[in-house]
Amino acid sequence: MSISAPRYASVPVPHEGRGYRIRAVMAREFVHRAGWSTLLPLSLLFTVVVATIMVEGFFTTFVGGLTRAGLESALESPPWPFLVLIVATSAGAGTLAEDIGNRSIALYLSRPLHLGDYLLAKAAACGGWLLLATAGPGLAGVLIVGLLGYTSLVTALEAAAGFLAVGLVASVFLTGLALALSSLTSRSLNAGVAIFGLVLSLYIGVSVVSATTGNPYVLYASPLTDLHSVALGSFGVVGAPTDPIGSAVGLLAAGVLLALLAEWRMSRIEVVGE
Repeated sequence: MSISAPRYASVPVPHEGRGYRIRAVMAREFVHRAGWSTLLPLSLLFTVVVATIMVEGFFTTFVGGLTRAGLESALESPPWPFLVLIVATSAGAGTLAEDIGNRSIALYLSRPLHLGDYLLAKAAACGGWLLLATAGPGLAGVLIVGLLGYTSLVTALEAAAGFLAVGLVASVFLTGLALALSSLTSRSLNAGVAIFGLVLSLYIGVSVVSATTGNPYVLYASPLTDLHSVALGSFGVVGAPTDPIGSAVGLLAAGVLLALLAEWRMSRIEVVGE
């Protein structure tokens, strides 16, 4: 009988692919934002929009049924933009700020997770909540009135496309804005106040300047006014304060530029890599 020292061997640790890493960060971020500060305004959005569509659909049955233009009234509700901003603040303010504040950004940005993958995952999680808030209630309302027979299938599909278009434009802009402002601070509260305050200040200030000077082109500087024009154009309603296509292009371009600003800001942060 012989006695020999035990042999230890380590099992190679498999490296997960890029797609898996992005999905893991995105899923973690999406679930992390599922708090009452996000779910409460989201629930109110569904309640307000769906109730508006159902009431509109019920009363229009006496005069021929809902039209695509009539369904746009759900986005004319005064609480809609404020609730959307609250969701954007809750879901986006801490997207980057929290990681900067608690130093976990060093772990995220170390290899093999690169900056582009990190920002893509964060943007997808934030954009998912915003798309759910901006397009989800309208799509749910259209489905309900369609099943109840308040509108035709063609009108329901056109309205669904309109709600989806508005939701995509709003989500791209607000996601870019949230990433940019969240990357500038280590406190999510500061980023949240900046998101809410900046959009509302632009809306009020631009409205005053436009009314004082009589210059309608100033209205393009207000994201809420641009989004209102996009909603009117998507549902074929005339009388938009700005050109719907120009407003949509401006919001999409601003969202992309703001996301690039966030990428530049995060690239200035030094982390320890392998």
